[in-house]
Amino acid sequence: MTIIFLFGCGTSANKPAGTLSATIKKDSLSQTDWSFDKVSDTKLIFKDGKSFDTKLYQLEFIGQIQVDKKAPYLVFSGRDCKECDANLSIYIHSPSDGQLSVGDGKNSYAYPGTENDYETNNDLYKSRAFYGQVLSDIKGVIWYQSQLLKNGKINRSVFLSHIVNGTLKDTTFADNGQLKETLNLLNNGQCKIIQGHEYTSEP
Repeated sequence: MTIIFLFGCGTSANKPAGTLSATIKKDSLSQTDWSFDKVSDTKLIFKDGKSFDTKLYQLEFIGQIQVDKKAPYLVFSGRDCKECDANLSIYIHSPSDGQLSVGDGKNSYAYPGTENDYETNNDLYKSRAFYGQVLSDIKGVIWYQSQLLKNGKINRSVFLSHIVNGTLKDTTFADNGQLKETLNLLNNGQCKIIQGHEYTSEP
């Protein structure tokens, strides 16, 4: 999976990114209840009966980020192929934005945790991810991450997918201690952590 800011082929890591029931009108989405109920195959099912088809496999719902005047940004994970070696990825999408386009890593983000090289078992990538109010006056999903470079050095950075005027914007910047601010927001209940896992790089 190619990432937008510093990762390339060989490591999964980050790159910047629905289908609704036909009876739901787009302009009414922000007025409906988005209380999550369950996963059914590739669909997220909500308690009022509506559903969102992600077109992903091994789908898991993580949470949502409330925004004004549109449906919340849903945060979920899955694979864009049914029988393949692709790793699980994170997706961030508001049903108000229509169909989510997936395939070949499109609109996907790195799953937090530790990625090991499938041949050497060396750590290639580590990250911690949070969603919600992740920085002062900033809503979205943030990754605090480090990557093993080809020269053997570790590159640390912060990747942020944040909501600006109802639209997702992706950016990368240096890690200058922002994690402390995010952890304070976590302790105050303003954001939540995405539990990471250990996985191997894709062949």
